[in-house]
Amino acid sequence: MSTTNELTGEPALWYGLASGAVQLAAAFFLPWNDETVAIVNAAIAALFGVWVALRTKAVDNGGSIKGAILGAGQALINLAMVFGWHATDKQTAALMLFVTMATGVFIRQTSAPAGAAEKGVHAGRDLAGL
Repeated sequence: MSTTNELTGEPALWYGLASGAVQLAAAFFLPWNDETVAIVNAAIAALFGVWVALRTKAVDNGGSIKGAILGAGQALINLAMVFGWHATDKQTAALMLFVTMATGVFIRQTSAPAGAAEKGVHAGRDLAGL
């Protein structure tokens, strides 16, 4: 991978390889139906989406990271349910709310324009009275 955060077709190729491996394993070794294979592949695709968002965050100021993490969270919840985790609608909603809020707290690149901190946009402001 280059250090310029520019991606080529590599993520798609790696995802294709991972997806093919899942399908190969399901065809020869695992007793999975087509729905299970599809959900496993969706979870893998969502995780690759997070990877791509993290690798390209400099390009879009981190805007894609939140959506990618939320998509991965949803895919992983579906994956867990396929493999036997039983959750109510209320529990699922609470978990997604937590993932959404945690993402908002820890991924805050989009709260300021790119380069604002380096340019000193808020330097010298006294915010103690707020």
